[in-house]
Amino acid sequence: MSNIQLNPLLSIRNGNLYIEDVNTVDIAREFGTPLFVVSENILVNNYKAFRDGFQKYYPEGRIRVMAAVKANPTVAVRKVLSREGCGCDTFGFGELETALRGGVPYEDIAVNGSIKGPEIIRKAIDLGIPIILDNMDELDMCQDEAKKMSKTALVLLRIKPYMKDLEEPSDFFPQRLIRDMTQSVKYGIPTSEVIQMLPKFANMPNVKLEGVHTHAGRHSKKPIFWKSLVTSIVDMIKTIHDGVGNNWKPEIVSVGGGFPSDMDKESRVAVTDYQTPHIEDFAKVITETFRQEMNKHGFSTKGIILEIEPGRAMYNESGIHLFKVHNMKHETAHGMDYQWAETDTSETFLSIGGLNVTPPFDLVSCNKADKTYDTKVDVVGITCNYDCLAEQTKLPQLAKNDILAFLNTGSYIEPYTCNFNALPRPGMVMVNGSSCEWVKRPETQEEVFSRHVVPERLQNI
Repeated sequence: MSNIQLNPLLSIRNGNLYIEDVNTVDIAREFGTPLFVVSENILVNNYKAFRDGFQKYYPEGRIRVMAAVKANPTVAVRKVLSREGCGCDTFGFGELETALRGGVPYEDIAVNGSIKGPEIIRKAIDLGIPIILDNMDELDMCQDEAKKMSKTALVLLRIKPYMKDLEEPSDFFPQRLIRDMTQSVKYGIPTSEVIQMLPKFANMPNVKLEGVHTHAGRHSKKPIFWKSLVTSIVDMIKTIHDGVGNNWKPEIVSVGGGFPSDMDKESRVAVTDYQTPHIEDFAKVITETFRQEMNKHGFSTKGIILEIEPGRAMYNESGIHLFKVHNMKHETAHGMDYQWAETDTSETFLSIGGLNVTPPFDLVSCNKADKTYDTKVDVVGITCNYDCLAEQTKLPQLAKNDILAFLNTGSYIEPYTCNFNALPRPGMVMVNGSSCEWVKRPETQEEVFSRHVVPERLQNI
């Protein structure tokens, strides 16, 4: 096999790739391809690593892990994390429904989102779910709806901390500084509008300001970024304290997500090629900075719930994508020696571009995993696009019906699947030890057309 790094629950046995204790070739044979596969035990291990790693350095309060639903909005995945005590951040009504169907306790859900209508506000108020305010109008909406219901809206302000002394470029877009991107991005309440909102809380008896929330995203792995972010968050807490009055202090502080996955194999992040800190390294800098900066402003951290929101770090390495070689082509004319492996997956199932000079994810031949990777081949997809998933990449000599796997596809990949060429979207199975079960069935061709409406005047054509 090539020098691909496998996570602890992937292994090579008798020449085949295994996920936990299940042969991926057997999975492909039983459930079909293309197929997303998720490891239950990797999910659980990742959650516990964040929970325990942070709690160790924050004895004065609770660490609440609010795993981002958006990275893998699958109800069964949420059921697993809910069973373990993991909360979640939701963005919009669909993700809130995922959390509710996934059995997340109401107090461990956050309702986020750029545009919230009365319906989702009412639902959150009714269930006692905290609402992350993203603009000025949402505050008035919360007061109006809560008053009608004779209830209290629990809210947090989604702030945009300005990291004035941070000169670091973004790993997403290396040509831009993090501090500028976190201000120009759409989400979060502009600081000038936060200041305008603060006096209003005194006249809103049906709204309780529980704390602050921010989410910068996966801009940097460096401790200096997290130190600057948390320092800026606390500066905003002081501003809010002074503006609200009544000796207000937060009960909840969310520092958001943006933590890298352990191996940091990311198709959506431009820069990953530097050392990835351990979870405890992030925990130390975040908790120590939070404590020091709060104390500096005269605040205690005792009893404050400190929230973290891992997305890609929670899910990325939990997933693989299986697909099958359906045909081999080999050109030997014109002085060429060029092979193509035509497969049943696609760029439209993987949220990648149409020409990948190198594989967008680590690529393994599941049934020839222990063979020498010495034959160049274009691995191509099923659509009418260029759909080159890996150009002249080295694999064992492939043949029809061979099974391939893209590794580290557990976050932000399956949610982006679409129906280009009217293709049904793949399903997902979950592996737990030696068992494997459907958690999202594959779409049928009939379901692809289920939303189409033909006007009566066109019925007879």
